[in-house]
Amino acid sequence: MTNIMSMRDLGRAIETKFAKDQELEFKVEAQTQILIAEWAAERIGLDPDSSRQFVLELSEWSLQPGNRDLKARLMLDFSANSVEISENALERLIELKNQQARRKILNS
Repeated sequence: MTNIMSMRDLGRAIETKFAKDQELEFKVEAQTQILIAEWAAERIGLDPDSSRQFVLELSEWSLQPGNRDLKARLMLDFSANSVEISENALERLIELKNQQARRKILNS
């Protein structure tokens, strides 16, 4: 009987950890996108109101099914606004913003 309860407890613990890990990753991804969108809005030269709108639009866009390539979306936005940045530099920035977001979420 003890082994059965232990296995059930272990199963619940694993499920709980998985759910918490998924929630953490979602929060990190959302915070990463906000940090990137804020940076991109500044780089494009948007005023504060337009910047907030840009961040909101990018967040909503990323929640749409099939819209997972943030880098490609930003490259299009930069191109449309005559902002020059290489894909490699953008990839590095995305990774840095992801690390920054993870630290922020873990420390809160």
